[in-house]
Amino acid sequence: MTGPSGASAVSGVRYTLLALIFCHLWSGAFVAVKVGLASSPPLFFMASRFLVAGALLLAWARLTGRPMPAGRGQWGSIVLLGLLTNAISLGLTAIALRDLSAGMAAILASTNPLMLALVAPWFLGEQLTGRKVAGLLIAFSGVMWVMGSRVGPDNRLAAMALVVLSTACLVAGTIVFKRIRPDQDLIVLNASQLFVAGVALIVPSALIEPLGSVHLTLSLVASQAYLIAGVSWVGMLLWFWLLRHGNATRASAWFFLNPVIGVFLGATLLGEPLRAPDFLGTATVALGILLIQRG
Repeated sequence: MTGPSGASAVSGVRYTLLALIFCHLWSGAFVAVKVGLASSPPLFFMASRFLVAGALLLAWARLTGRPMPAGRGQWGSIVLLGLLTNAISLGLTAIALRDLSAGMAAILASTNPLMLALVAPWFLGEQLTGRKVAGLLIAFSGVMWVMGSRVGPDNRLAAMALVVLSTACLVAGTIVFKRIRPDQDLIVLNASQLFVAGVALIVPSALIEPLGSVHLTLSLVASQAYLIAGVSWVGMLLWFWLLRHGNATRASAWFFLNPVIGVFLGATLLGEPLRAPDFLGTATVALGILLIQRG
């Protein structure tokens, strides 16, 4: 059973629970990348992550007998998704995080739902209702409320522009996924586009980055392990599942939670203080997402 945008109907509770898991995994990615960049140049760090994640996942898919992509059509879609969703989008984010705080990157990345909402009516035929518009504005105001007092001087304008561009690439990847509606096994699709992204980044890394500056530290291994297993495997698989079973505006709305979750993770794991505006902002974001989901 499918909806108007080709989305398969699933339980709202199931969709929400998986979306929350995705948000928690994705929220930690900015911190993990920031940690890893202390021991590696950005393109090499991301390329090695994608190559390892893609190769291992492809090997597991072959061992379990999952059908591999066939023909130019399927491979063309995979290459486009790999470039937009991972190589360009996350590659630019890694470069930007050298001159940007993880919190500011999360704020800028949360513009994803706003960008998508503006183009979805034209590219995807998704209706932008008054309730959805209200939800988008309310959720984004909640994000700004939570993060506004946390913005510091360690954020360069050029780096901010790179994150905005990377977010636009992720939005483009979302549109491509919804337009082509790939029918491949999601694990194979994820593995293939990850490997493509790794190949796409390793070449410029070898050409322009000082690979002698890579240091095999415990923090580098730990951050890569989290990004490979938690984000590239589980997180990306959940993202594609959310897109397949819900319209793009509904799925992307959950990005509003990422900065908020980051604040609470910082309090839990790093002992950072929680303030009253954090709780008010969280309630505002939740209200906005609720309106979008029911719009």
